[in-house]
Amino acid sequence: MEPNQNNIESVLVLEDKNKTKLGIVSSIDRQGNVQTVAPKESNQNQFLKITDNGMFKNFMSNFLRQYNDPSHFGLYKLVNNQVEASVEILKSMLKRPDVPENEETIEGYSVKFDKFSVSKGFTPVDESRVNWEKFEAIGVTRENLSASGDLQEMLEWRKSPNLIPLTIELGDATVRTEARLGLRENENGEINLAIYAIRHEPELDRLYMGVRFTDEDKESLRNTGNLGRQVELSPTPDNKFNAFVSIDKLTNELIAVRADRIRIPDKLLGVELSEKQQSDLAEGKAVRLEGMTSKNGKEFSATLQVNADKKGLDFMFDNTPKFSERQVQTANQNEHPNGEKNIPKTLCGLELSEKQQHALIDGRTLYLKNMTDKKGQPFNAYVKYSEEEQRPRFYKWNPDKEKTVAVAEESKTQVAVNNEGKNNESTKNIKEPLKKNQVKPTEKQNSIQENKEERQKQSKPKKRGVKM
Repeated sequence: MEPNQNNIESVLVLEDKNKTKLGIVSSIDRQGNVQTVAPKESNQNQFLKITDNGMFKNFMSNFLRQYNDPSHFGLYKLVNNQVEASVEILKSMLKRPDVPENEETIEGYSVKFDKFSVSKGFTPVDESRVNWEKFEAIGVTRENLSASGDLQEMLEWRKSPNLIPLTIELGDATVRTEARLGLRENENGEINLAIYAIRHEPELDRLYMGVRFTDEDKESLRNTGNLGRQVELSPTPDNKFNAFVSIDKLTNELIAVRADRIRIPDKLLGVELSEKQQSDLAEGKAVRLEGMTSKNGKEFSATLQVNADKKGLDFMFDNTPKFSERQVQTANQNEHPNGEKNIPKTLCGLELSEKQQHALIDGRTLYLKNMTDKKGQPFNAYVKYSEEEQRPRFYKWNPDKEKTVAVAEESKTQVAVNNEGKNNESTKNIKEPLKKNQVKPTEKQNSIQENKEERQKQSKPKKRGVKM
C-alpha cells in the first residue's frame, strides 16, 4: 500500500465490523446514507474520490449525521492507486490487528471520527433567513411553493421540481415567464433566489465546459435527453472530472453531474443487474431491464440510463417519445391556445384530462382527488387558476363559496324576496324585484298592483244558477 498523503486522490474503505466486510464508498447523500461497491478495479468509475480536505470534511459530517454510533464501522483512507491489492493487504491486517506492525499501519490509514463535527456538514436552509417579502415582488410566495411541493426541495438546496411563474416589472412593461428556482447563499450570507430560466432549445453547438459535442452526442441528447457516455469536463483549467451530461426537460439547460457521485445499483425493483448491465450504465449507455416490479405489484420493463438532472437513473418506456418531441408536447400542453395561460398537464402527480385543463383555463374550480404531497401522501384539494399569480392555486375550501358577501341588515328583505322566494305582508303582492334597501312597495308599485286587482275582479265571470 502507498502512504496516505494529503492533496492526492484518495478513496474511502468502509469496514462493517458486524459483517467483517470491506467496501469502497461510492456515494453519500445529504442525510448521511452511504453506498459502497466491491473493491475491484472494474468499479473505478463508481469510487467516491477525495481530492481535498473540504470535500472530506463534508463527507465526514454527513456520515456522522447518519451514524450517530460509528463504533460498528471502521473507515480507512487509501490512495486511489492499485485499490484492489491495497484492500487485500488491509483486510489481512485487520484479521490480526494485535500484531504491532499491523496495528501501526492500520492506525496510519484509519479515520478518527471524533475529529469531525456534524455541525460543519450539510444543513438545510434556515428558513428564518429567507426574506419572502423580497421574492413576492416577482410573484414568488412561500404559500404557493409549499402547496406545489417545491419548497421542501429548495430548502434542501436543490432546484424546484416544477416551473415557477414569475412576474417581472420592467418600467412600464410587465414580463411574465417561468423558471426553476433554487435558494443560494451569497458572499454576504444572504439567501437569494437562483433562477434557471427556460431556453428556447438546448445550446448543443456551443463549447460546454471545454467539450465540443459530436454529431452522435447531439443526436443522443435530442433523442433521450442524455449524452449517453461519460465525458471529461473542465470548468477551469485546474479542475477536470468525468461527468454525465443531460438536458433539463423543463428549462432546456444542460446539466452535468460528476460520475463518481452516481451509484449504479446491483439490484433494481426485484431484478439483479448483470456485471455487463452495471458496466454499461456506468459508462452512460442505455440498458434494457425486463421483469421489474412496480409499487402496486405489476411487472414491467423499461430502458434505463443515467440522467444528470435526476442524479440517478432515467426510465424510458416503449411508448416514450423522443426528447425533442416531448419538448414540443410539453410546450403545447402548457400553453393556452390564446397564449395567455399556462396549465400543467400533471399537478402534484395527478395527470389532468383535457376536460380538466380546459376547465382551469376557463376559470372554473375543480375538486381534485389523489394528488401527492411532498411527503408522498395522497391529498385532495380545490384547485383554481389564479390570474394574478399566473398559475393554479390550491384551496382547502371552495374559493367560489368563500367569496359570498354578508348581507346588510337593510337589504335582507330585498335578498329574501328576490333570491329566496320569501315575502312579508307589505311586499307579498309585489311581482317585480325589489330595489336595493327596499322593504316597502312604492306608490307606483301600489298603484300598479291596485289596477291589476281591479281588472281581475271585472274580468271574473258572474255565477249563474237556477232559482228554486
